[in-house]
Amino acid sequence: MSAKIIDGKAVAARLDQKTAELVAKLGIRPGLAAILAGDDPASHLYVSLKEKACARLGIAFKKVLLPADAAEETVLAAVRRLNDDPDVDGFIVQLPLPPHLNEDKVVASIDTAKDADGFHVKNIAALLLRRELVVPGLVAGIMELIGSTGAVLAGKTAVIVANSRVFFEPLAEMLKRAGTGLQEYAESYSPKLRSQCRSADILIVAVGKPNFITGDMIKPGAIVIDVGTNRLGGKVVGDADAASVKEAAGWLTPVPGGVGPVTVAMLLLNTVKLASKRRFGT
Repeated sequence: MSAKIIDGKAVAARLDQKTAELVAKLGIRPGLAAILAGDDPASHLYVSLKEKACARLGIAFKKVLLPADAAEETVLAAVRRLNDDPDVDGFIVQLPLPPHLNEDKVVASIDTAKDADGFHVKNIAALLLRRELVVPGLVAGIMELIGSTGAVLAGKTAVIVANSRVFFEPLAEMLKRAGTGLQEYAESYSPKLRSQCRSADILIVAVGKPNFITGDMIKPGAIVIDVGTNRLGGKVVGDADAASVKEAAGWLTPVPGGVGPVTVAMLLLNTVKLASKRRFGT
């Protein structure tokens, strides 16, 4: 058996069509901004992809570039300016930040009504109470990818391999809403990891370790969502060893071309939703 590949670009295209229709319906040009500190090539690439996507869909884009040695107060001041900017409906702080900066403090300073990523602690708390403004783009994107398989999720076991409960909690909540019977958190260094993975009908991995999940860890027929983006030997690879995993899984997201395009698409859709709420109260 060889896994069916989940086409993230096709899913993203469908989301972009929805976003374009919402922009046309609003009759305004929503605004997205990004704060980018430092010279990390991957971060600059990710922001440029978001800028190009905004241009395609009629969304204004503003980029705030800061040097790698920017003081924390300089970054916080940039956040405050975007919080107060009437032309900006949503914005992100591109992570990772340079190591001398406190990422949690910077993200916590974002106005929750402009939190396009949806990972502000107050927005996560609202989601868990089912009062969310937006669902985190990464989480919503993963749910779109799973949904595109057409699989019945009722009663299924979902295992999320991650090293952060900030990622796990909103994703577990959305999986629960979709009807999965069990949502389990698995850390990459857990001695139970192999058995946890083998129990998963839906396996989501986001640990930043190239080819970490192998085919012998996969339940036959499982849906595998690979969030990882790692450089190895001049290539971009995921957290799952695609060559072996695809022999056991039923469905697999490719890297690149899986989670990434859908996450960008969801970020833009979130921005339009925030614009609608902020400007029209809807």
